[in-house]
Amino acid sequence: MLYNEKQEDYNFINNIRVRSFRSHNDLEISPGKSSVLIVGSNGVGKTSILEAISIFSYGKGIRNAKFFEMIKKNKMAFNVDIKLQTTNEFVLEYKTSYHKENKTRKVFINDKEVAANYIRKNIPMLWIAPYTEKIFVGASTLRRNFIDRLVNIFDSEHSIRLNEYEKNLKQRSNLLKEKNYDNIWINSIENNLSKLSVSICSSRLEIVERISYYLKKPIESFPKVKLFFSDSIENDLYHYPALDIEETLHKNYSLNRNIDALIGGSKVGCHKSDLIIENIDKGLSASLCSSGEQKSLLITIILAAASAFKKYSKKSPIILLDEVFTHLDYEKKSSLLNKLTELESQIWITATEKEKFFQNNKNFCYHYLTKQSENA
Repeated sequence: MLYNEKQEDYNFINNIRVRSFRSHNDLEISPGKSSVLIVGSNGVGKTSILEAISIFSYGKGIRNAKFFEMIKKNKMAFNVDIKLQTTNEFVLEYKTSYHKENKTRKVFINDKEVAANYIRKNIPMLWIAPYTEKIFVGASTLRRNFIDRLVNIFDSEHSIRLNEYEKNLKQRSNLLKEKNYDNIWINSIENNLSKLSVSICSSRLEIVERISYYLKKPIESFPKVKLFFSDSIENDLYHYPALDIEETLHKNYSLNRNIDALIGGSKVGCHKSDLIIENIDKGLSASLCSSGEQKSLLITIILAAASAFKKYSKKSPIILLDEVFTHLDYEKKSSLLNKLTELESQIWITATEKEKFFQNNKNFCYHYLTKQSENA
């Protein structure tokens, strides 16, 4: 069971500078302790600012893009610098760059080079973007990636286990293709896969349970959501000891070698899990809900995750919301804004126009982005 006794209260970006990133030549925003509303017409680079922030977190960023795609046209590299403020006014300077020619990403904290994995566990971050909404109707891989990203802000070792699992799964597939493989070696790999699968699924299950506690009382005007797994190792963990599940998995990996050699991959393992999302108010699977309802469901889940993380770590995650107010009525918008204020997270929001209910809100500063100002 994850447990944390940290007492950190602050977690916000008081300055960001992006250079040669997407459409931006050199842009700087200094919100201090405020949340940020970035306003501008479509195509001026609002989402790119959120993406620049998101690459300091788990995964490939808010667009799930490759780093070379983030480099401005006709440039060789991008640079993103942020100043992160934590407890007692302590400021950490983070810098990251990616060079097209040598295909390398570098990360620095206070001018000292560190591994990219190191920064991810120090900057907890959640986001909602049009890409994220695809989880409801896309392949199960998208939903697994979604829940794994949530798990990772609670447990930074989760991504290490996932990478190790993928590495072992590829090794096993390569050996099976050779046919004349060493039984002792492949048995060892399958043993690792069994243990990693149970560990990964246990982490997913625990985080879903943490989030579900807050899903029982969604914010006003938003739907109630149920999260659960379909025919998976996560479900087995409710009924059987972890060691028994590991043993069964190990046997199944061995029994399925012939068919796995033909189809590739594996018929069993944590990569077969699927997260089911249900709109309790409508009694429908999220995949059958309208796009507006799906956005509301996603908001409910992300805010529940933010509340669960704050309870766990005593720190509010940074939250990135790309065009989140689209398809929401005024009542939902106001309810969402009230909840975001209550979380005490720093929020970075994009919108095509300044929403009326933001007027006189001292928690937000405004950055107006235009074709003329984007390269200022």
